[in-house]
Amino acid sequence: FPYGYEYLGNTGRLVITPLTDRCYLTLTGALHLKFGGAPAGPAGTGKTETTKDLGKALAIQTVVFNCSDQLDFMAMGKFFKGLASSGAWACFDEFNRIDIEVLSVVAQQIATIQNAQAARMDRFMFEGVEIALKASCAVFITMNPGYAGRTELPDNLKALFRPVAMMVPDYAMIAEISLYSFGFNNAKHLSKKIVSTFKLSSEQLSSQDHYDFGMRAVKTVISAAGNLKREHPDMDEEVICLRAIRDVNVPKFLLDDLKLFRGIVSDLFPKIKEEAIDYGALMDSIVDSCPKLGVQAVDGFVTKCIQLYETTVVRHGLMLVGPTCSGKTKCYNVLAKALTHLFWGLYTRTDVLNPKSITMGQLYGEFDAMTHEWTDGILSTLIRQGCSATDQDKRWYMFDGPVDAVWIENMNTVLDDNKKLCLSSGEIIKLTAHMTMMFEVADLAVASPATVSRCGMVYLEPGYIGLAPFVYCWMKRVPDAILPFVDQLNELFNKFLEPSVKFIRKNTKEIVESVNANLTFSLLNFLDCFFAPLIPKEVGKLVGELIEPWFFFALIWSVGGTVDNDGRLKFSNYLREKMKEENVRNFFIDLLNGEVPQAYFTRFGYFFFSSPPPKPTWRSWMESAPSFEINPTTAYADIIVPTIDTVRTSLLVEMLIMHKKQILTIGPTGTGKTVVLMDKLLKGMPPEYVPNFLMFSAKTSANQTQDLIDGKLDKRRKGVFAPPLGKYAVFFIDDLNMPSLETYGAQPPIELLRQWMDHSGWYDRKAIGLFRTLVDISFVFAMGPPGGGRNPITARLLRHCNYLCCNEMELESKSRIFSTIVSGWLSPAPEDIRDLCKGLVSSTIELYDLITTQLLPTPAKSHYTFNLRDLSKVFQGMLMMEVTKIDSKEMLLRLWFHESCRVFQDRLVSKEDRDWFSNLLETKITNEFKLDIESVLPTRPVLFGDFLNPNSDVKLYNYVEDHEKMITIMEEALEDYNQVNTAQMKLVLFLDAVQHVCRISRVIRQPLGNALLLGVGGSGRQSLSRLAT
Repeated sequence: FPYGYEYLGNTGRLVITPLTDRCYLTLTGALHLKFGGAPAGPAGTGKTETTKDLGKALAIQTVVFNCSDQLDFMAMGKFFKGLASSGAWACFDEFNRIDIEVLSVVAQQIATIQNAQAARMDRFMFEGVEIALKASCAVFITMNPGYAGRTELPDNLKALFRPVAMMVPDYAMIAEISLYSFGFNNAKHLSKKIVSTFKLSSEQLSSQDHYDFGMRAVKTVISAAGNLKREHPDMDEEVICLRAIRDVNVPKFLLDDLKLFRGIVSDLFPKIKEEAIDYGALMDSIVDSCPKLGVQAVDGFVTKCIQLYETTVVRHGLMLVGPTCSGKTKCYNVLAKALTHLFWGLYTRTDVLNPKSITMGQLYGEFDAMTHEWTDGILSTLIRQGCSATDQDKRWYMFDGPVDAVWIENMNTVLDDNKKLCLSSGEIIKLTAHMTMMFEVADLAVASPATVSRCGMVYLEPGYIGLAPFVYCWMKRVPDAILPFVDQLNELFNKFLEPSVKFIRKNTKEIVESVNANLTFSLLNFLDCFFAPLIPKEVGKLVGELIEPWFFFALIWSVGGTVDNDGRLKFSNYLREKMKEENVRNFFIDLLNGEVPQAYFTRFGYFFFSSPPPKPTWRSWMESAPSFEINPTTAYADIIVPTIDTVRTSLLVEMLIMHKKQILTIGPTGTGKTVVLMDKLLKGMPPEYVPNFLMFSAKTSANQTQDLIDGKLDKRRKGVFAPPLGKYAVFFIDDLNMPSLETYGAQPPIELLRQWMDHSGWYDRKAIGLFRTLVDISFVFAMGPPGGGRNPITARLLRHCNYLCCNEMELESKSRIFSTIVSGWLSPAPEDIRDLCKGLVSSTIELYDLITTQLLPTPAKSHYTFNLRDLSKVFQGMLMMEVTKIDSKEMLLRLWFHESCRVFQDRLVSKEDRDWFSNLLETKITNEFKLDIESVLPTRPVLFGDFLNPNSDVKLYNYVEDHEKMITIMEEALEDYNQVNTAQMKLVLFLDAVQHVCRISRVIRQPLGNALLLGVGGSGRQSLSRLAT
């Protein structure tokens, strides 16, 4: 092979192992036969580096390019033209990520070059252009077979390359020679210890997604040992080696694995004692920076900050992994502040973006599909700005969002030794030494081993911090009026917070999972709401009396607010016992005097602090509810009867919104979440609060959400957007968990909202690289529990919200709502009919409760799901009839029988279910209303309709006595339809079809009435719907 005489810089060379030798022989053999080379194998076996090193041995420039699924054949064609003309080598990393359609064209392009080489031509035709050909050019591809997001290469492409299987290299040999090169004398002995440490760790420790004990991990330990040897040339080599192993590995271990790892290391280095390392100025700087960022310098947290610093020294790509509320964001913020403070004049800048809140094209840049024009991405813009900067500032690019194989694989060449960002336009940006790529993730369940092995890991657990520091930091911010009572508050927190959280975790069931820190933040948010009015005022002794009741109110609605009805009862009893045990004055007992059952008050007690205070007391929620009468002209859908559930939700929502907190209401469908919140936001808030409503669906995208929210805001100053001056925008997002999951489980709209929660804004998609800060806005979310099209949402968003659970209504609330509605409707009727009101409501509720427990959904009856909306529809149907037409009890019960059948029985698929339901209704009529079935139901089937007087303007909903007359009317309507429309409907109207028409027309005449018609093909669903309308 001719020597290339290309000067490639004075860089390190590879350790030549038998595997490297074999790879060199195969690749040079392939070049001799004018083929390409294709090293393939798992991550971290040296495929790319070996190819680069061979190029260096022959002094030929080797261009490494990271392939992605955004590459098209035109971009690849440009590449090949350059290679052929310059005679360089190209190493396409992760080649099998390119789409299969593109690969088949690429095969054709490579074949053209190889044929020209074989014919020893100087110039050749390539894609219609004649170009020069230098004989030394070659194409190499490297692959990880079988990883996520990879394709199988087509056969015509495989034929052009000689494959090389790169398996696990000889770690001990590599470690030994590398250590010798760093000046270690005892390298052979130490290399074996390093390799044994990794071997034992991989076998004995738990298997976590973020653990990697491959070649890259060994290499990091060696380079860390080399750095230490340079700093301390006289230190004992075993101590250096031990410290390097510890510095690199300890940050990523879980608490349990740490003990095992210490055991392994102490066995391998038996005589060496671990010495505490003195971090001096860095340690002091971190401890000083914590209070400035509102964080308590807990030992575990400070250790993690130092580990993060250690990792930044040996790796330029690293991940902060850990569940929500483990201090990931604060960890890098504190370290950045400490380093800025330490190196005066050198800043540590962080650019944060959420890669899942934008599309891949908006992250890295993309070609326009129509014009083929290149648009830069947010990341490429930020990195360009960093590369062109002349200062020596550290730049950290923080990717705060889920890591998956779709987007992060494009950064493989950035994260390994190449340090190059490859864009699909063919541009390659070289990173400077001051740049670090950081990723902040909850877990790495869907990341490929290629990514995990390339990054340093720092694992954080909530266990390092606990709940006390959150309370401690909050105490530092309380208003001056509260300062004298801080000790009293502290005592309450110590006695009640952790035991209550433990009780909830052990004995109750949450509708949506929460994390302990989230419950603590919710509690502190409620206390903030109570303390806010005290900020400007001088307040005397009274506050001392209020601290306790305020604390318990906040505790009940934060820690006890996320559980279902049974859980609330358990928590209520637990709290009362605990208060007795701690000798806290139980305010509930003072007030009750034995009149009302205690459980009622503990859960629904409310605390009023009237401004000229006679004496603050606990009162029932309902005392604040206005008296309620139904206006006969109100549409049924707009009637909101205040019940304890609705009053409670709206008062809590008002309290939290007025103090700029985020709210999440959760509960099963039909519990009135949307209705109550919309009513509150539209009618019950001061004029400066501007409500905006968004509905999420399965197809909602992050870009749509961003445009909708940005569209409601104006520019305040450069980079800051807000509602009009003096206004405060409240965004109500319904069905928060509807957006569908991507391939790897991320929900882009949710990630976008989380970016605002964490960093108060998002990136502008027009002026690329500019950050839009959004102020004076807050969010109120509503969602049902996950399941049936609703997806679980990341805890990293939910932890910012106060949970308010709208559980299934209490029996008392249901009775109050429907009794109010029905008695309002029956008010003009004679007294004996009015007396039936209470019985009708209780019977319907009993019926509903029985159906929800007896008729459960199965795969064959998947639509047997009943909720409070169904209960309400029975009464909505009854209200369609004019009260004046109801002349007897029998008529009212006949109407009730019909409406119950329409709502519940029409959903049932089998005859036995339907008969069971009819019998249930008949026994109710005979046993509870003491009436004869024959008099109530003289004809079967019972039908009501509004089409008996086709010519009248006002169509009255009425009982159909004469079935013959009804069929005649329908046949006339069918004739009218056939005369007007060209598509004729030739229908024979037998009794079943007539019943279906009655049912459909009943649904259609209701406002907001929607029908889902289930049936086999040809059962007349379309035709009968046409006739009914």
